[in-house]
Amino acid sequence: MTVPVDDHLVHRGDGVFEAFKMVDGKVFLLDEHLARLERSAGDIFLELRHTKEEMIDICKQLAEVSGLKDILFRLYASRGPGGFTPNPYASVGPQLYLIASALRNPAPELYENGAKIGFSQVAIKSGGLAKVKTCNYISNVLMAKEAVDQKLNFVVNVTEDGFLGEGPTENIVYLNEANELIYSSFDHTLRGTTLLRLHELSGELQAQGLITGMKEAKQSADELYKAKEVFMIGTTLDALPVVEVAGQTVGDGKPGPVAKLARELLKKDQQENGTVL
Repeated sequence: MTVPVDDHLVHRGDGVFEAFKMVDGKVFLLDEHLARLERSAGDIFLELRHTKEEMIDICKQLAEVSGLKDILFRLYASRGPGGFTPNPYASVGPQLYLIASALRNPAPELYENGAKIGFSQVAIKSGGLAKVKTCNYISNVLMAKEAVDQKLNFVVNVTEDGFLGEGPTENIVYLNEANELIYSSFDHTLRGTTLLRLHELSGELQAQGLITGMKEAKQSADELYKAKEVFMIGTTLDALPVVEVAGQTVGDGKPGPVAKLARELLKKDQQENGTVL
């Protein structure tokens, strides 16, 4: 695949995208991902070239051609080629790029041993931009660089007034002392599809007495130091336990039961409710 260098996606980051996975022939949260794509496109006044049904059909064609049962789809909707200025009206029209690659899951040892995270020094995105999944991901790139340079698995950003944000491409969740499962406010983070699905499934966590509830809240980043459990959540991760935050041990330093069951619930949901193309 080639992308024209004058596509506004390339020289301005002028586009939106989604990444979603197919596990054993079933796509997880397909409708939710495509709905978010439509919202993101609407927020930057980008007309999508294809309808939802057409995009699903293209995914089906790609899956059939690939012969794979476990796929990570990456879908990019761009402003299109034409001119090198920031003028969105200079392009010939919107484009769609769709890639299907073999799904690569994190190593099992990472779930067994837990991840180590730190806090990012990269400025958090403004409220409006934080809510749109645009292709301008330079701050996310810099956060990923921080993690690699510091020999961490992830870093999470923080607002100017100290509120907890998110990872480069992941949401973060923690269990507080009252056994409430908390995730960052969507005022300054992306509405994660996997996170929201876990919220819908969290009744099982409550029924087993692991949590008293799950909610979105503006919380100080320092709350992670007091957390009983912390985990990252995202499309390719499901729920990944965190055992260390900025050099401080979380809980007893081992992956906890909430993260473990959360992952099991998500994996079960993928099998039972995934979309067959």
